Amino acid sequence: MALWTGLGQAATVAQLVGADVGGLISMIVQAAMTARQNRTECEQLARRALMIAQLLPHVQEPEAAQPLAGLGDALRDAHELVVSCQGRSAAYQFIMAGRTAEKFREVQSKIDSYLILFPVISHIGITRRLERIYSVLVQDGSTRDEPPSPLPQPAQLQAAWNQGVYVRGDCGCHQ
Repeated sequence: MALWTGLGQAATVAQLVGADVGGLISMIVQAAMTARQNRTECEQLARRALMIAQLLPHVQEPEAAQPLAGLGDALRDAHELVVSCQGRSAAYQFIMAGRTAEKFREVQSKIDSYLILFPVISHIGITRRLERIYSVLVQDGSTRDEPPSPLPQPAQLQAAWNQGVYVRGDCGCHQ
């Protein structure tokens, strides 16, 4: 099942953000599937959490840990909120409806603020990889004032590959 594969990859990257992100996301999804109140809002939170699970494996820069440091707290808040939808009396739901709606907005906003960071982090990572590739390609004695040759020579590509800076795949997220 693709969901569990994505969660497993997110769990391996979880050390980067200092939280059991994979476990939290799994618990959010499971709780959302059994929510009896605010089911639509719970499913929206679960979808946002799954987006994070799909994006985290692509974050390989150690510098990403600081901007993503609060991600675990946001996911814990989401889990607590989804669990609170498991079963409450009709009277409680009626009285707390406004506060519950506000909590959903707050948690969704927190998670969205982290989702916004992923393109920036990805851009920084790609830029750094390209800089490393360029530095390997110009190590053959050419100066930075000279424009790089349009096509790297096989020896240059092999050197970049051996140093682990050659970017493979569609997204350039593997080294």
